[in-house]
Amino acid sequence: MTRRGENQPTVRPGAPASEAEGHHIHLCGGQHAASGARAAIDILSADVFDDHGCEDMRLMVSELVANSVRHGGARTGRDSIDLTVFVRTSLMRVECSDPVGGFEVPASPDGYGLSIIDLLSSDWGVRYGSAGSIWFEYSRNGSD
Repeated sequence: MTRRGENQPTVRPGAPASEAEGHHIHLCGGQHAASGARAAIDILSADVFDDHGCEDMRLMVSELVANSVRHGGARTGRDSIDLTVFVRTSLMRVECSDPVGGFEVPASPDGYGLSIIDLLSSDWGVRYGSAGSIWFEYSRNGSD
């Protein structure tokens, strides 16, 4: 699997800050984290995407959060996962940060999560460091 967008900034260069509407969502880790993430994405994507696009967003955010629970150190309700969602004219970007803060993309993943994100997103990648995260972008109406 090809790693894309390593160390990308939160909002792409050249995009005016006023163009991106940011939302910060704090989730408790553990078994209910993905359902909380889906509920938040439902609210943010309802006026942006058609039904198919909303389902793609739900699936991708579920996969990100499930990876945070399984691999990112957010296994219990005492652990935290932070989602940052940027809504722009042409796309939405979701960043997921957990206690581990980024990871090496495996050559052969043991599940389907990253493969699903790779297939459905317009771009995705990992940011490393203390504020590391995995992120994806999803284009509105097929545009970038």
